[in-house]
Order: sequence, then C-alpha cells, then structure tokens
Amino acid sequence: MEQRPDASHEAIDDVPDDPPRFTRRGAFGLAVGGLATLFAGGTVRTFLLERLRWGEDFFPGTPPDIALEPRAWTTTDDSITFAVLGDNGSGGRNQMDVAGQMARTYEETPYGLVLLAGDISYYGSIDDRWDEVFVEPYRPLIEAGVTWELAIGNHELSEKKSDDAAAEIEAQLRRFGKPGTYYTVRHGPMEVFVLDSSIPLATGQGGPEQVAWLEEALAASDAPWKVGLMHQPAYSSGSHGSHLGIREVVQPLFARYGVDIVFTGHDHHYERTTPQDGVVWVVSGAGAKLTRVDGADFTAHAESTLQFMLVDIDGDVMDVRAITTDGTVIDQVTLRARSTS
Repeated sequence: MEQRPDASHEAIDDVPDDPPRFTRRGAFGLAVGGLATLFAGGTVRTFLLERLRWGEDFFPGTPPDIALEPRAWTTTDDSITFAVLGDNGSGGRNQMDVAGQMARTYEETPYGLVLLAGDISYYGSIDDRWDEVFVEPYRPLIEAGVTWELAIGNHELSEKKSDDAAAEIEAQLRRFGKPGTYYTVRHGPMEVFVLDSSIPLATGQGGPEQVAWLEEALAASDAPWKVGLMHQPAYSSGSHGSHLGIREVVQPLFARYGVDIVFTGHDHHYERTTPQDGVVWVVSGAGAKLTRVDGADFTAHAESTLQFMLVDIDGDVMDVRAITTDGTVIDQVTLRARSTS
C-alpha cells in the first residue's frame, strides 16, 4: 500500500461554514416534530414530504445478526470478487437493510473486499459514531475478515472543519490499516486509486499535490485493471450533479492512463455512465438515503433505490452488478480491461 504525502483538508463548497451539530436523536426529533406542520402550508408540507420520501434515514434500524464463514472467498493474481457501497453512515433502518443484504450476498457469493465511497458518518462526529454507523452494521463482514478500502466524503468533515477533524478521521482510518485519506493499493489483478475529494483538487490547499501524486501513481501502475474510488463524481445527473472540477482535473488522467471504472457516491442514487473517453463512472451512493436522479446524455442506467454493488473480475472480464435490499439485480454490465484492448 503506497502512502501519499500529507495533505490538509478543506471542506467542499456544499458544506455550510458553521453547520449545526446534528445528532441522530435531533434528526429524529426534527422529523417527528415536522409532521405536526404537514398541513400548515404548502412550502413546509412539500419540504417535509420530500425529505421523508427521498431524503433522510431517520428511523433506527437493527444491525444484521448473521454469522458468516470467515475468509470463504478466493482471490488470485487474475481474479477477485468485491462489493462497492457509498453514503451509508446514517445508522438508520435503510442502512441496516442494505448491510443485511450485503451479508446475505456474501453467503451466496463470498467476497473479500469492500470499496466504500465516502460519507461513512452522518448526523454527528465520525469519532463519536464510528462504531454505530460502521462497525456494528458491517460486523458480520468485518468478523469474516473482509478488507475495506475507505474514501472519505464531505460529511466526515461537515461537523468540524479543522485540523482536529482531519486528524480524527485519519485516526479512524488507521484502525483499518489505511495510511491516510488518499492512497493506492493492489488487490489481485486490480489496483485501486483512493482519492480524497474533500480537498478541492484543482485549487485547494493540498489539491495540486494530490493530483501530482495521482499522475505519478497511475503512470507507475502495471495492474491489468485500474479502479478509481472517491466520493464526488465527475458525472452525475442527481441532486448534486457532476463535479466539474473533478471532470476537468481527474478525468483526463484516468482516461490517459487506462483507468477502467471509477466508483463514487455523494448523490444518493445509482447511476452508471457510458464510457467517457474509455472510463466508466458509477454513482453508488444509495447505501442509506435516496434522492432523485434524472438521467443525462452520459447515463447508461440510473435508478433511485437502496443498493450496493457486487463486482467480479476474471482475467480481462469484469462483471458489474447493482443489487437492491431484496437481492434484485437492477443493472448489470460486462467490461473488458482497457489494458488488453
């Protein structure tokens, strides 16, 4: 696993300068209290209905209680099976439903790796909620020995935008053996390039250094499959939309150096693009919450439904599936490695 240079952290633009401290109890109270005003007026009613239908995962859930066979998967130099998840850290019923299906899928198709595309913790400090929103929901997978690669999102820094917040996050990442908030790591036939999109990559403090590191790491990679993992997407037709800075700065590097697919979150839906200069981008941000998705000219498939992904690589073929909480496959595509084309 290759360490990257230290970088300072600046929250992205869509996080308020001084966000309130927002706990699960406070969120639940807001939802319940808001119901009393549903009939008070059109604006309030519309807002609350939209939040209840599309937005928050307020209601408490129960972590899955499933004992999984440890290390039941097989990873070789040319094959691997892994899962992908994003925007999961609510601690609510939706998160637990997705986590439960991930465990049941492991029983049928064991996998030894999960790529997590950020927003590991909502409604409070990641340090306060780490066990509640990460360890407990995924304990069956963790105890089975599954490895996690973790990209941070904007909500990991939304409570406290400071050096202390960055240090808190990195301390939690080190619990799982991660060297920092961006790094590269090899798993079987693929190399994963984990990026920290909480740093404005073009202009933010530490951003150009991360981009320079990325180009060097991409140029040095001889992996048959190259996979990106980051929070904010260069292509999305959801509520946040495409991050044009990432499209301008990062996408050309991914295209030039043969990256096959990039897994992201941030928008709370599922969306897969057509190849963009050879690179497929996926939004897999429906690990706990849902927001609208409209589709765009770059969209191959999009749905707003709770989901995670299961990916299987065998030689130069990658099979990608999006799976809902009842095990339904809502999208499936087969890719060929760009390194062999």
